[in-house]
Amino acid sequence: AAGRRRPRRELGHGLQGWATSWWRCRTQRLAASGRMDGEKIPGDVEIDDEDFSLEGASEEVSLGAELESMMSELRDFEASRSGAAEMGSDNQDNFDGDLEGAVDVRHIERSGTVCVLGVPNSGKSSLVNALVGAKVSIVSPKPQTTRHRVMGLALLAPRPKSPPTTQAVFVDTAGIMQTGDAGAEFTKSFRHKTKRLFHQTRLHKAMVKTAWKSTRAADVLFWVLDASKCFAYGDYMPECAELDGIAVGPTLRDAWWMHPELEEEMAFLKKLRKLKRKVNVVLNKIDLLRVMEVDVEEFTLQMRERLDADLGSDESGEGLLQNLWPTSVLNEPETLVPLQTWLCEELPQQSPIYPVENISDVPARVAASEITREKLFDVLRGAVPYQITVINSVWREEEDGTLLLGQKVVVVSEGQKKIVRGWLRNITEDAEREISEVVNYGRPVQLHFQIAVEPKWQDNQEYYQDVQGLLDHTGSLVFPQ
Repeated sequence: AAGRRRPRRELGHGLQGWATSWWRCRTQRLAASGRMDGEKIPGDVEIDDEDFSLEGASEEVSLGAELESMMSELRDFEASRSGAAEMGSDNQDNFDGDLEGAVDVRHIERSGTVCVLGVPNSGKSSLVNALVGAKVSIVSPKPQTTRHRVMGLALLAPRPKSPPTTQAVFVDTAGIMQTGDAGAEFTKSFRHKTKRLFHQTRLHKAMVKTAWKSTRAADVLFWVLDASKCFAYGDYMPECAELDGIAVGPTLRDAWWMHPELEEEMAFLKKLRKLKRKVNVVLNKIDLLRVMEVDVEEFTLQMRERLDADLGSDESGEGLLQNLWPTSVLNEPETLVPLQTWLCEELPQQSPIYPVENISDVPARVAASEITREKLFDVLRGAVPYQITVINSVWREEEDGTLLLGQKVVVVSEGQKKIVRGWLRNITEDAEREISEVVNYGRPVQLHFQIAVEPKWQDNQEYYQDVQGLLDHTGSLVFPQ
């Protein structure tokens, strides 16, 4: 009948929607070919039967037969699709455990920031790498390897072989050392040789400042302690002087930490005491205690009592020591399970802070230069590794995906320049391979080096300003452009 309008249908709403969409496309084709009168009908307006003028009964019969055939096919397709959906819903639980690597964001109930602090070479970067499950921080046997603040993103499960429920954002900081002259009278005669290789430069002060600044926004503080070092040098002096078994003089606070080798640990303890923040201690390298035939459980109890007493309490009277976990990050990864379980229970209940598929916020350019510096750290000796830095001067990607990377290695003397030039030939292949895997998605990398001598580079802000948290996220592994 004239004036009767057919209601509008949207795509994907049952068979009528499919049929109407097909009919609309058909009428548009007819209009374009000149077999229909009137204007072409846009897809988002109502269709008026008045505008149609089909020519001939044969065309009308043809259209009706074609429409009926199409409707029949659509019914069969929808029936098969609904059957597959029912089968999928019945077996959904069976497939959940078989999808390896798939992360259901709906299971992520908690997320938070964990600041990992400690003195150099205590195992902070190794701990972060182990918890993340990938290498996000460079590591070496030498102290003070980490210079930049590195963020590692980990998905943690409350139990082994269970789906992850927590996103933990681990902030790996540089090893904190004394920036003043405290304890300098002991330095030459007592302290280990590697400790005397560090100089008080602006670079070092910026690293320490950045490490402590990272604690402000953290939900949890981890203090990584070297268990073997505490056993070897702890309890150096009595708390009170005695004469014939009788205490004379005042009680000396923090006497247990008085050995010069524990100077950084004692300064760290005092700083944490001022912060009045809950502290979780990761007592690392307990495997070395077993080598020394030390009762690990007994020593752990002693350290718990010592730290509980020396850290003190907050304003409400609660102890600042929250947990102490004996671990061996490199040799006994199962010792990290209690730590992971606690994080899954205590981090704030909120949605993931970062995308769950990412593992780090380190910019690709920084990662490339840090990999080269790590390789140099492994082979250089003495003061040389602590007085070099690596900067990317050229970063060019070819059409075939090859990354042409020009890096400038900065040293402080001509003698160091000769030493570094000799070792660069040996580490180039390993550095290219790791940069290819970490930064260039497995595609080829060609490294070219320039060695520059700048005696005062450690006091030049251009070289250490990124350490203070001013890293550009361009090309970041977490924020790809």
